Amino acid sequence: MKKIFLLLCAFSASLYAEIIELNHFKDIRSHLTGDTVVILDIDDTLLIPVQMLGCDEWFTARLQNSTLEKALAEWEAIRHITEMEIVEQGTAEEVRALQGDGYTVLGLTTQGIALATRTSQQLKTCGINLRQNAPGEGDLFLSIMKHGVLYRNGILFTSGQHKGEAFFALCDAINLTPKRIVFVNDKASHLENIEETAIERNIPFVGLRYAYSDARKAAYDPEIAELQFKNSSFDRILSDREAQYLLNTKEFAASK
Repeated sequence: MKKIFLLLCAFSASLYAEIIELNHFKDIRSHLTGDTVVILDIDDTLLIPVQMLGCDEWFTARLQNSTLEKALAEWEAIRHITEMEIVEQGTAEEVRALQGDGYTVLGLTTQGIALATRTSQQLKTCGINLRQNAPGEGDLFLSIMKHGVLYRNGILFTSGQHKGEAFFALCDAINLTPKRIVFVNDKASHLENIEETAIERNIPFVGLRYAYSDARKAAYDPEIAELQFKNSSFDRILSDREAQYLLNTKEFAASK
């Protein structure tokens, strides 16, 4: 009997939730229905730094030789001064089209509260305004497991907290009752956070694991990022091309 119960639970869950690979942002359209709430990750889904320094791979590498507090402080400092660009050409236009078609669209990121204003500015510079069609009015501060999260300009900044718990805490606070959710994120683990909580609430969920930025992630060069970290300033960060030239020059000099 227990085995039958578990099988029924698994079958029931499969009716409500699934995770699918998404190669291009525009393909989100084929997964939407009229009552869908669209959630968009920010880093490596909408925006990415124009250089290797400050990207997710750099932060992960930094953690191996530093404390979380120090690595996070360095990463946030870089994100305040770096320029950002759209991950995939045409994404900003597609987001605006979704908003124009009446979809509820909001952002969800593990970024901390300190980056809330800066990230909103960077999105607008790249042609994306997530405030436009998002639910709720004004800023909203919530406490999740004694940690603060902030909803600002249509983006929920979870400060590293569980995305599922944070999102549904927001839903409860603003009386948002999704009938169906589609979440686009480059990390499967973050999709699973929303998936498990959506299943608990019997809300149909589709997680789209955005793969477009995988090639850029694979091309990450820690030597270039390290040169940028050591040779940039608060006024200007070395480009990948400049760092590569500097690296080649140093290697050439060392070979003499």
